[in-house]
Amino acid sequence: MKIDSIKIFGERHTGTNAISLFVRENFDLTPKYYDYLGWKHRLAPKKSEWINHNTTNTLFIFLYRNPYTWLRSMYKEPYYHHYLKINDRPFEEFLKFSIEDYENSICMWNQKNESYLRMSREVKHSLNIRIEDFRLDQASIHASIAKILGQPSTQFVELTGYITGRGIEQNKSVDSSLAVPELSELEKKFINSYLSKSIMSKIGYDFL
Repeated sequence: MKIDSIKIFGERHTGTNAISLFVRENFDLTPKYYDYLGWKHRLAPKKSEWINHNTTNTLFIFLYRNPYTWLRSMYKEPYYHHYLKINDRPFEEFLKFSIEDYENSICMWNQKNESYLRMSREVKHSLNIRIEDFRLDQASIHASIAKILGQPSTQFVELTGYITGRGIEQNKSVDSSLAVPELSELEKKFINSYLSKSIMSKIGYDFL
């Protein structure tokens, strides 16, 4: 059966809007939204849930980001509006702050990414993308998608700006955002004490 739609899963600040635009500019695929397996930033649904949907004609893309740069972005813009002062506290305190149903944001990174890796192995058509790899070589990502779709000669439109749900942010730099931040020894020690060694290895990230 021909792949005619796409569903993207990835935590906040992992490039879901950029990948959505990239796919829209380069491929003829219908995006799937909330009414199909829920929120794009959610914990990936288990097989007992997604098996009730027709997934054979959908390409699932799962997005990942270096945990150290992701934590900094979440600190600057947490999208956590019922705690308006969450990013007024020092970064070291933010790391310990309980968010949603998780002990802290590092635990959330572990569990969300573990669920994406698991679902990517279960569904028929999937692609795992680290946003750093997309930034470095969009042509390679384009080729991977085209190969899955069986469309090796499709057009290639490269994205250059910092893309959010609000559109292109002229005053933000993708490279600066993805640069690994300077962290204190205490911050690194705390983050590393929670980060999953298994998930870091599977996605291909190194510990600081």
